[in-house]
Amino acid sequence: MTEIRSPRSGVLRMGNEALLAGLCVAFIGCGAPPPTNQPEAIAETTSALEPTVNLSGFAETLHETGAIDRTNPFFQALGTNPRTCETCHSSATGWGTNSISNTLQFLLSAGTGPLFNLVDSGTRPDADISTFPARVATFGDVVLKRGLTRFSRAINPAAEFSLIAVSDPYGFSTTTTFSGFRRPTPTANERKTSTILSTSAPAAGSDVPAQLKTILPGGVRLHEQGAVPATQAQADAAGEFMVGVYFAQTVDFKAGRLDSDGANGGPAALMAQPFYLGINGSPTDPVTGLPPNPNVFNIYDGWSKYAGLGNDGSPQSARGAIYRGQVVFNTAGHCSGCHNSPNVGGHSTPVFFNTGTADPENCGADLPVLTLQNKSSGETKLTCDPGRALSTGLWADIGKFRASPLRGLASRAPYFHDGQAATINDVIQHYQARFSLGLTTQQISDLATFLNAL
Repeated sequence: MTEIRSPRSGVLRMGNEALLAGLCVAFIGCGAPPPTNQPEAIAETTSALEPTVNLSGFAETLHETGAIDRTNPFFQALGTNPRTCETCHSSATGWGTNSISNTLQFLLSAGTGPLFNLVDSGTRPDADISTFPARVATFGDVVLKRGLTRFSRAINPAAEFSLIAVSDPYGFSTTTTFSGFRRPTPTANERKTSTILSTSAPAAGSDVPAQLKTILPGGVRLHEQGAVPATQAQADAAGEFMVGVYFAQTVDFKAGRLDSDGANGGPAALMAQPFYLGINGSPTDPVTGLPPNPNVFNIYDGWSKYAGLGNDGSPQSARGAIYRGQVVFNTAGHCSGCHNSPNVGGHSTPVFFNTGTADPENCGADLPVLTLQNKSSGETKLTCDPGRALSTGLWADIGKFRASPLRGLASRAPYFHDGQAATINDVIQHYQARFSLGLTTQQISDLATFLNAL
């Protein structure tokens, strides 16, 4: 029997009654007021359309229309199972999923809730789910710990490479068809992105709003097991809803409101943030003609006045840490080369990067390992996910993924395309080792504090 364990070490050992209560609110539904013993700054979050809590504070959803229209097809069960798009794209979890919510759903439903459907969830499509221990074994590592959805994959015969071997810990994959595991990509802040998927770009002549209008039919067919295809009108409505969603952190438990005292955090400022394809891009911005500005984030410049404060537990010292982390992001962390969209953090053109996250030594023992062979050279590569190469068939694209937008990160653990990083600190440590960044302990702490405040 697989042991039930916390997906994030110590993640549920809070000792903070307000936070634990908030986690329950985040799972059951948003909108409940915070506990009465919380400061007024936190209580103010109830005015948002969709507030939710995470381990760092509170985040909020806003929509361009001023309301969350729950009659939209996005929220409707259009298939033969009880799922909707919200099953894997909830405002309570940053319009994606997270390991805490998945675990709570599993425990409250004994592993029989809508999320836990073998059509795309669990270790393999024919896994044993007849008993609770069996369901723990099937869903524990891939869904509860890593928050993954399973897809049936095949290498395009026209690709520059072939799949010659596969080592699947669950004994299902073959060289003809293999299981691919990915985190659901969040359906928020999409108007500020150049592409919405981890490894696919909008088709030629298309854009993100048009790309979003293609999402619902596939979701209904696969994830909701639809017997009747979604209509184009439903697909258009869902796409128009998704492109209007904004989500960001608004309150930090230590620093207070992130849109006060000269700071510009939160979804309202994000909604107003300019974006166009190529903004702050290389070699030059297509509108301004300027070269890339490494100072991608400036929303916490107003807190530079607190940068010299130590960690005395005051809101001002916490604000200083967030500002210092912003500086690390823009400078010593070398983050802004890939995450170049101002105050959003994605890449402003559909470019994909190999940062080693699909290397077997990084993705761990929970995922299949593929042996790919170049048809021309005979060279082989081991990978847990072909990445962009699944779409392009190009050998050079193996292991490449988009630079994800960064707003609302605190609600979306675990991280990377396969959930291999349980915390933001783990993300930083990956890049620290990968690129020999040489960040100090203080810089790592500040950078994590900043990223959790986005």
